[in-house]
Amino acid sequence: MKKSPTAKFFSESLADRLRTRILRGELLPGAQLRQDRIAQEFGTSHIPVREAFAQLEARGFVTIIPNRGAFVSAMTRDEAEELQAMRVALELLALDSAIDAFGAQDAAAARAVLELDREAGDVDQWSKDNWAFHRAIYAPCGKHHLMNVLESLWQKADRYLRLVWQLASWQSTSFAEHLRILEAVEAKDKRLAKRLTKEHITAASTVMLDALSSHQADTK
Repeated sequence: MKKSPTAKFFSESLADRLRTRILRGELLPGAQLRQDRIAQEFGTSHIPVREAFAQLEARGFVTIIPNRGAFVSAMTRDEAEELQAMRVALELLALDSAIDAFGAQDAAAARAVLELDREAGDVDQWSKDNWAFHRAIYAPCGKHHLMNVLESLWQKADRYLRLVWQLASWQSTSFAEHLRILEAVEAKDKRLAKRLTKEHITAASTVMLDALSSHQADTK
């Protein structure tokens, strides 16, 4: 039996709401997600809850263990380093093609995000603005499959990047780096834009790995 659009939308909405709780640290790594409690809280049956768990598992937020249930996935150094390496490879691939097609409207879209980010004051908004900026830079590449993969990759990396964005001093650093990247892209300077983007990703990764180690030490 084919699932109705309403049922699909509800399971996706439920997955997004649980994902938000995980990102905000309301559901900690290792915490068990109990179907009955979640179904009762959201006034639904177990079926949408199981579907939401499956979606979250595919996105790296939940681990489903047979005969035991669903648990919030652990955050590990190995995964963080893997995501960082993938970001460098794929974002530079998108950037290489995007620069040739980058125009005035694309620049305006990226600058509009920077203006929003300048006024942002919480981690949720920084998270949203950060990907919105990079997406505005890469979108002109016209590679839809690549952009879909990057979107998924960013969703998985978000948990780790939030450890960086929680550091108040990082916001001004990130903003300045975004501005330099945009200026290089507008100038069609591929070499500089790619170098700055790689440095931007790896610098954030270094801070994030240190924050991850501290976070894990604090939760032991």
